[in-house]
Parts: sequence; C-alpha cells; structure tokens
Amino acid sequence: MKEIKIATHSKHFHPDDVFAVAALSILIKEHFSVIRTRNPIIISNADYVVDVGGEYDAEKNHFDHHQKSGAGERENGIPYASFGLVWKKYGGEISGSDEVAKIIEKKIVESTDASDNGVGLIKPMIDGVYPYSYFNVISSLNPTWKEKDKDRDSLFMKAVGSAKEILLREIEIARHFLLGKRFVEKAYDVAEDKRLIILDN
Repeated sequence: MKEIKIATHSKHFHPDDVFAVAALSILIKEHFSVIRTRNPIIISNADYVVDVGGEYDAEKNHFDHHQKSGAGERENGIPYASFGLVWKKYGGEISGSDEVAKIIEKKIVESTDASDNGVGLIKPMIDGVYPYSYFNVISSLNPTWKEKDKDRDSLFMKAVGSAKEILLREIEIARHFLLGKRFVEKAYDVAEDKRLIILDN
C-alpha cells in the first residue's frame, strides 16, 4: 500500500499549518507521513500540500495561500489560510456533516485563518492585555533561539496531535449540540401548549 504524504513548510510552525495537517490526519485515517520542506521537487510529489508551494488548487489537494493573489476570502472578509482551504473542501467529510462543519468553521477555522493572515479580531479592554489563546499554545511549542538542539519536526507533530484532539472534541460537542437542538425542537412540536415544553431527558 502506498504511503500518503503530506507536505508543509519547514522551520517555524503556526496554528494554520498545524490544524491543516491535523484535519487531514482525521480525513486520511490510514498511515501517512508529514514532510516539512520547501524543496519544490519534494512538494510536487506529495499527495497533499499545505501552507507551502505557492499554489491553491483544491483538485490537486494543494492548499497554500501565500501567493500574491492569495486564495480568496469569505463573505465576512476573513481571508482563507491553509486550514480554511482544507476545511472548505473536506470539513463536511471530516466532521460527518455540513452542519457540524459550519459550526467548526465559525468556532475554530475562521479565527485561525484570521490570525495567520494578520487580521485582528480582538481589541483589548485593558491596553496591552490579550487573552492567552490556542494560537499562543501552539506557537509556544516552537523552539526558542536558545533551543537549537530541539527537533522542530517532532515538536510540530506533537502540536498536530494536540490540535487533532481539539478538533475531534469540538466535532463531538457540535454533534451533541445539534442533537440537543433537534430534541428540543421535537419537544416543542409535540407540546399541546407551546408555552410549556416538557423534556423527558
């Protein structure tokens, strides 16, 4: 069996490429390898390419957004980064439904893409004080200038594992939310008096 290869850029990693690879790892399921490189020959031989290569072509599974023209933006103005491009094509398949995929898009994907593209989403109420986000958590896994002996690729895969767990958990939460919503709607539909809804759970 052919090993599936995912290519992404080397050196410093960000939540965008981490989450893109995490999403693909859920999609692929079978054994795969991640190659962190900027070598165009290696990139051209990969099955999936994220955040590197200078090309966005969903048909070829090339999901980069660093080209001059970018890779498009959403109706709300948030540009697509690689995580968003992967999710745009595979979100429904990864999460099991388009409804769940839309919730994850709003909850995780858009903010990740916004941060990666330098779009500010938060204005601090106290000057210079910002929330400590998952963006910060992933970024903190990169080695500092004093840690040149650390293996950045293994740290990247550690970040991918963490992001995968978060994605799977949020997908489950979204599924349960939708089930609960339908449960309440059904209870409302069968209620004789719509002012009083009885939930038997």
